[in-house]
Amino acid sequence: MLKRKFILFYLISVTPVFAQVTPEARIGFESIRAGDMRAVLNFLASDALEGRETGERGLDLAARFLETQFSLNGLTPAPGAQSMLQKFDLVMTQVNENTAITMQTEKNPEQHYHWLKDFYGLNLGVSSSSLEGEVVFAGYGISAPEEKWDDYKGLDVRDKLVLLLSSRGLTSVQEGKLAELRTKLKFDNNRQTRTAQEKGARAALIIGPASVPEAIKEFRRFLGAPRMSLAQASPRESGLVNFVISEAMADALLSSAGATAQSIKEKIVKGGKPMSRKLGKASMKINIEIKQWPANSQNVVACLEGSDPILKNQFVIFSAHYDHLGKRPDGTIFNGADDDGSGTTAIVELAQAFASNPIRPKRSLLFIGHAGEEKGLLGSEYFTSNPLVPLESITTNLNIDMIGRNDSNSVYIIGSDHLSSELHRINEDANKTIGLNFDYTYNDVNDPNRFYYRSDHYNFAKHGIPIIFYFTGTHEDYHRPGDDVEKINFDKMQKITRLIYLTGWQAANLDHKLIVDRTPPEGAVTGSRP
Repeated sequence: MLKRKFILFYLISVTPVFAQVTPEARIGFESIRAGDMRAVLNFLASDALEGRETGERGLDLAARFLETQFSLNGLTPAPGAQSMLQKFDLVMTQVNENTAITMQTEKNPEQHYHWLKDFYGLNLGVSSSSLEGEVVFAGYGISAPEEKWDDYKGLDVRDKLVLLLSSRGLTSVQEGKLAELRTKLKFDNNRQTRTAQEKGARAALIIGPASVPEAIKEFRRFLGAPRMSLAQASPRESGLVNFVISEAMADALLSSAGATAQSIKEKIVKGGKPMSRKLGKASMKINIEIKQWPANSQNVVACLEGSDPILKNQFVIFSAHYDHLGKRPDGTIFNGADDDGSGTTAIVELAQAFASNPIRPKRSLLFIGHAGEEKGLLGSEYFTSNPLVPLESITTNLNIDMIGRNDSNSVYIIGSDHLSSELHRINEDANKTIGLNFDYTYNDVNDPNRFYYRSDHYNFAKHGIPIIFYFTGTHEDYHRPGDDVEKINFDKMQKITRLIYLTGWQAANLDHKLIVDRTPPEGAVTGSRP
C-alpha cells in the first residue's frame, strides 16, 4: 500500500500534466497512447485497404474494422439504430470522352476542342446535354454595384455562354480595388458561377492558366474519374454548368476584340475598373455525354451512452472521415495515412478512452466515421439530412481531419469561436493541460484556403451546431501516394487526441447545454478534394 501511494505521489509531483485532469477522466486520458494509435493506423493506411475509396471494397473493410473496434470497447449503435453502419445510396456520373466543344469566331468559322485535352469540367450536371449560344465576356464576373464594380453592367447574358477570368487569379492581385472586393465579397468560383446563373447565363467558361493542357495531363486520371453524389440529392443540377478552358481557347474567342486573356487581366488591374464586352460573332456548341450508375457506402456511427438520466439524451459528436482517394489503374495506392487515417485513428482511440473510465460523461457520445468526404462532404451531408439523433440534441461536433504532420507541437484550430464563445474557452482551457501551440491562421472565414468549409464539421455548423476543426495543415504528400504511416508523428497525435478528449469531456459534463452566442459565417460547401 505504501508503495502504491508513493507511485501516485510521484506521478502527480513530477508529471503536472495529469494534475489538471479530474480523477473521473484520468484513466481515459492516460489510456490515449501513441503506440496504440500507431497499431490502428498501420492497418487503416495499409495497402490491404486499397486507399479506402468511397464505394469500393477497401472502404467497406475499413468500416467493418471501425465497427469491430467500437464494439470491442462496449459501444453500441445510435439509439434506435439496428447497426453502426448508416448505409446510403450514391449516384456515379462520368463524362464520356466524346464530350466536345465546337467554336465559331469571326476569324475562324469552325474550331474543335476535346475533353481532357483542351478543357475540363467543374460542373457538367448529371445527364447528357447539349448547349449552344453566343459567347460574351464578363471580366471576373463580379456584380457589386454598391461597391462601384459591376462586370455585367450593360451586358445581357441571358441564355448566353459567359466567358470569365478565373476567380483564383484574384489571389495573386496584391493591391487595388480587386483585392479589396475579393475579401469583402468572399469571392470564389462558387460566387462567380452563382452570379452568372442569376444573370440568366446558360454556362460559364472559366479561363484557366496557360498551363491548362499540362495540368490536364498531370491530373487526367482524377479529372476523368467518376463523380459521386448522394442519390437522395439527385439530380444535382443546382449549379451552373461550367468548364475550365485553356488560355489558347480564350484567346481565340477574344481575338475579335483585339485582345488576349493576359492583356485584359493587365488592363483591369492597372485601370482598376471592370472590363466586359461582346465578342462579335463568337459562339459555341457544347455536347456533353455522361454515363451514370448506382453505388453505395456507409457512415460508421457508434454510441457511448451518457450517465445522466436526462442529459444522456444530448450528444457530443467526435468525427473524422475514413475515406481517401483509392487505387489508380496502374496500381498506385493513395493510403491517406494523415488524410484522414490520423483523424480516424483518433476517434477509435477516443472511443476506447471514454469507455475505459469507470464513470461516463453525463451526455452521450457519438463517434462517427464519415464516408465520401473527399467527394464533397457526402457522408456528413447524409448524416445531417438523415440524423440518427435529433439535430437539436447535438451540442457540439469535434471534427478531426489530418493531425499527424508538420510542426511537432502546433495545431490549427478552426471554427471554435464561430458559434460558441463558450466552446472556444473550453478548448483553450483544456490546452492549459496539454501545452500545444494553437494557430488560428485558418480560422478567418476570409482566408482563401477556406478550410472552415472543407471538412465534415461544416455540415454540422450550417445547422447551428458549435464545432471545432482540428487540423495540422497540408504538406507535400497531401492527396499524393506518399501520404504514408512512416511520416506520421504519433507523439503529436497523442497530444492532440488528449486535447480533444479533455475538450469533449468538459463539453459532455456541462450542467447546461453549450451556449450558442455567435452568428455563423456565411459560406458554401466546397469539399476538400482539389
